[in-house]
Amino acid sequence: MRKRLLSAALAALLLFSLSACKETAPKKDIELDLDAIAQALCASGYFSGEMAMMDPGSVPELLLLDGDRVEASTADLVDARYYGVTVGYSANQFILLEGADSKAADRLEEALKTYAEDQRTGFEMYFPEQAARFENFILERNGKYLLFAIGEEREALSGLCRRLISGETENSNGSF
Repeated sequence: MRKRLLSAALAALLLFSLSACKETAPKKDIELDLDAIAQALCASGYFSGEMAMMDPGSVPELLLLDGDRVEASTADLVDARYYGVTVGYSANQFILLEGADSKAADRLEEALKTYAEDQRTGFEMYFPEQAARFENFILERNGKYLLFAIGEEREALSGLCRRLISGETENSNGSF
């Protein structure tokens, strides 16, 4: 009787360990449309003032890529969108980044945090109310994609950013 119980227990253990070794399908990398996300953000009403696309080629310099303050380099950045308010002094802006891979996105995420701190410091002396907004910025990430934003109604904007970076698309009525 003992041998049968021991044999059954060993067989169960063997089946359990073999099932744990079963290969799982690799996760498919998500592909996001940066232009569609930018369009949704601009139309959201969460940014005061007119938003305009800035030169995406300025993003590496903006984030100090290839400098000595951040580990990220231009090789880490595949694509970018950068929008800001065109008139007046406002912290309202968003930056969308596509990293080369997950490790590159890690470095770009740190570069965005450094950027936020530098902007806060820059605004502090002349526009302290705007500087404070850089302490509570939105930073969402999905795989190799990053979304940095500062706008009005932070909680609602944060929810929209989370949905957009997750790849959620518009409903048939045009809302998210």
